[in-house]
Order: sequence, then C-alpha cells, then structure tokens
Amino acid sequence: MPWSAIGRGVEAFDWEPWLSLGRHKAHALAPGEPEGISGRRVIRLTREWWGRQRRRGPSEEDSWMVDYQAPLAPLLEINPLQPGHLLALVEAAAPCTRSRRRASQAAATVARAIDWPDELVSRLRELGKGYSAARSQVPRDLPKEEAIEALIDRLSPAWQWPAAVAATYGCRPHEALLFADVQPSGVLRITDGKTGARQALALPAGWIQRWSLNSKRLPAFNQDRSHRDIGGLMGQAFRRAQAEFQPYDLRHAWAVRAIHNPKISPSLAAKSMGHSLAVHGSVYQRWFDAHEMESLQVMLSATS
Repeated sequence: MPWSAIGRGVEAFDWEPWLSLGRHKAHALAPGEPEGISGRRVIRLTREWWGRQRRRGPSEEDSWMVDYQAPLAPLLEINPLQPGHLLALVEAAAPCTRSRRRASQAAATVARAIDWPDELVSRLRELGKGYSAARSQVPRDLPKEEAIEALIDRLSPAWQWPAAVAATYGCRPHEALLFADVQPSGVLRITDGKTGARQALALPAGWIQRWSLNSKRLPAFNQDRSHRDIGGLMGQAFRRAQAEFQPYDLRHAWAVRAIHNPKISPSLAAKSMGHSLAVHGSVYQRWFDAHEMESLQVMLSATS
C-alpha cells in the first residue's frame, strides 16, 4: 500500500524534525545488511520482539493482527523506513479515537522493537492519548430480554445453543462456539478463549431450561480458523435471522442485567465475563452511574 494511501493530512505533516532521530540510534543491522531498513522487515522484527516480551494467551495471533498488523500495514511498502513515517502514521488517525490510540500503540512498539530513541517512543505514545472507552463508546440500545428470546427462538437449531449460551452467560461468541460447557449446577465452564479458562453465571437462570442448555448442540464449522473469524460466524447467523442487534450486544446486555442484580458484585461480574474489574468499570461505568441514580431516586422519593 503506498504511503499516500493511509489517510488525509499525511502530506502536510512536517517530517524533517523527526527524520533525524533515527540516524542517531537506529536498529542494529545484521552483518551485510544495507543501511536503512524496510517497513516490511520492521514489521517482521516487531512481531518477533512483541512475541518475546511475555507469555500470551491463545488469542495472540488475533491480538497481533488487530492491534499491530492492521494499523502498521501502510508501512509495508516504505523503504527505508524513518521515524517520521511512524509519526505520520499516528497523525493520520483522528485525535482522541480508538484508531488513533491503536496506531500510537503499534508505532511506539515498532520504535521500541528496533531500538529507536526513547524520545520518539514517548512522542508516539503522547500522540495517542485522549481516547477513553467509557467516553467514546457509542451509546448502545441494548436488546431487552423479550427481543433476545424472540431472536434465539427463531434461529436454526444448530445456532440456537451457542447464541443462547452467549446471551445467558455473557461470554464471547467464539467462546460459546469453541470452549463452553454448561455444568449440572448451571454454571458455565469455559476451558479457553481470549482470557483463558473461567466459570460464568447464568442470568437469567431460567434460560437454561428454555433452550435446554445442558444439552450441547453446535453448527458445523471449521474450528481451525482464528477466534475472530469463528466469532464472526455468529454474526452471519444473526444477519440471516434479520436480528436487530449484534452478538456482542448479548454480552453487554448480560453485564447490565448483572449491574441491576444486587446478588452479583462488580468483581464477580467481571470474573464471570473474563476481564479485569478495571476494564469492567471502564466499559460499563455509565450503566453503573445510571443504576446508582435510579436507586437513589427511589430512596429520595420514598422519604419525600
């Protein structure tokens, strides 16, 4: 992909102050390697460096593709790559957006992987600041229980079980398709997935009986595909059924039901969903706030 194709505004970026940074502390070249390094080789080196930093989960390849490979794709045809290209890559994304933060993270990782200056790493990270999942998330018109039941009832038998599991337990679509088993107690056991093994709570528990979730039924699909692609299959099934919401909305709807259930603490809900309490609070903060306001209003109305 040509550099000019990455987005509007790149041509106006003043590269000169940054192009000199990489000349003082560049990537340690292998014997016989020519001066300068191509974007393609940089991305390959970055992938190797990133993979060595810590032990990653089963969704490592999906994470690399989404968070690094995709935002770094405009660098593939650059030769030689210079620090200004990384800065322009980030500048091409709109400020305070998720795409800007992702480009910033990927570009800073490149700079670290090939030992470019710390000043450049800091600058790239600074450019990505300003995005917040809680502030930037588009308000969702989450499906009510009646709408969820109506959709799952009209799905094909092969898709009813995984969709119902995603709705009842708030798990990710690929987890319902690959790693989920409902235990005799009604708890869902997830053996693997994006965040590893865990257990999840049924909410509402009545859906276990409604769709016979103790009896596992799955559609035929290629299990060797990426988690992202497998999860996308549920979206295709929803579109065929003319659903008015996405599979991931089932997960968000579960979280909001948990917020309104006094028996489920935020910590337990986060564990059930397979993410940290910090992420849980960040993503669902406005629903927490709304629930607290509703509860407080009931108390105030009762004493007035």
